Amino acid sequence: MKLTIKDTLIQSSRLVFYNAKFVVLLWITNSAFALLTSVVIYTLLENSLSHSIISDQLNKQFDYFWYVQFQNLNKIQFEQIPLLIYIVVVIYTLIQTFYLGGLISVFNNYEKNHMVDFFYGGVKYFFRFFKVVLVSTLLYVLGFILNDNLGNMISYLFRNSENVLAEFVIRSLRYSFLIFLIGIISIVSDYTKVALAIDDKHNILNYISKSARFIYDNFRVTFSTFFIIALIGAGGALLYNAIVYFLPRTPYYFLAIAFILQQILVIFRLLIRMYFYSSEVMLYKDLSAEIINKQ
Repeated sequence: MKLTIKDTLIQSSRLVFYNAKFVVLLWITNSAFALLTSVVIYTLLENSLSHSIISDQLNKQFDYFWYVQFQNLNKIQFEQIPLLIYIVVVIYTLIQTFYLGGLISVFNNYEKNHMVDFFYGGVKYFFRFFKVVLVSTLLYVLGFILNDNLGNMISYLFRNSENVLAEFVIRSLRYSFLIFLIGIISIVSDYTKVALAIDDKHNILNYISKSARFIYDNFRVTFSTFFIIALIGAGGALLYNAIVYFLPRTPYYFLAIAFILQQILVIFRLLIRMYFYSSEVMLYKDLSAEIINKQ
């Protein structure tokens, strides 16, 4: 009997709960990279404000003239920050690809969910998943290039038109198409990684095609499950933004509350990420299993 969407959501959430200990590792890694990207700005601010009376004024009201001066004095350092961010993003992506191999490994065989099994899965599947990341990155780039070209074409078509409503509708459809395209690339990429791990294969291009066919043949259940989990993640983010919006900025202990809420949101997003892959593992194993007829 095939899993329904409801059964998949329930059982995959249990799978995430049983392996929630890996969230600690994911959160520590995320915090370390966040600290790494912010330490440069923090150092510059520390040098600028630690012995300045303007720091007290900035607690009450933002000073635009100080900000312009701060940028000019640290112009060289600010020019180097984008390069640092790019390097950190690449390293972070590689580490997350490694972790993903471990997560799918323990989701596939939930009886072997020790930290050793996690790292073994990361080592085993890293190069396969890295190739998928390269292909999916290329597809993302092509998707954004296509979106830009569509935008230029729309601007050209409506350059002499005063039909604002039609232009608005077409541009909205363009952005909707981009979101849909990103979702399709993401879900195909995810199922390719899952299929490569579960079937223990190495042929990347063949499994991209196979995963696309698998999603097409089971589009209702695969895309609906993916969409529902995405809505849960979006709902958590909206709830966080609503709470933070009404949270006072002073006195200082409210900043501590905002920081704690932010870390809760980070952990929630990590759990949602695990939720995506646990559901995909369950669906792929269930829907691709061979049916044996008893005679």
